[in-house]
Amino acid sequence: MFVTMSGFVQPNIVDDAHIIDKQTQQLINEKNNRYLQNKEQPQIAVITVKRLNKLTPKHLDQIKRTAFIVVGQKGKKRNVQIYSTKDLHAAFTAESRMNIIRAASKELRSQKNSEFNKGLRFVFRACATKIDMQYQYSLDKYDLSQSEQDKIDHPRRVALPIALALVVIVVALMYFFRRIRSNNPNSRQ
Repeated sequence: MFVTMSGFVQPNIVDDAHIIDKQTQQLINEKNNRYLQNKEQPQIAVITVKRLNKLTPKHLDQIKRTAFIVVGQKGKKRNVQIYSTKDLHAAFTAESRMNIIRAASKELRSQKNSEFNKGLRFVFRACATKIDMQYQYSLDKYDLSQSEQDKIDHPRRVALPIALALVVIVVALMYFFRRIRSNNPNSRQ
């Protein structure tokens, strides 16, 4: 009976590339243990593999309520991807997955294992926040703060001020050139 029931259970951590440190492991296990106390019992599994491509988890379409953070490593290069089961696609759209990884890209590119794990913890906490919002769980210490969520939800906040500045510059240049043209007596001929 036990083997039958646990046959499709995904472990929280599969660290084939030996990247994940103890602090990250503790975060992953503590949050997933909290999820086990809920009716839906979602899960966030973190998997590391020794390759950079073909990172999609096996049997993804047969598992429910699970988000996967897959880290591929070959040599010094790393590739981090987020996958989710069909029932979590609303929380993990392609744009939200990309924004999560982009928000932690500086740490995830680091060759220092401690910096990389800091970025991995951020990605995990972002995924946990998305799941908590999907199932309307109360946010806890494992979730992102509001400012961290804003960093993910509005990654292009700088684009609007830059666009406004460009508009001001173009308008100023147009005014300047018209002014020069109207003051130049040769331009009226």
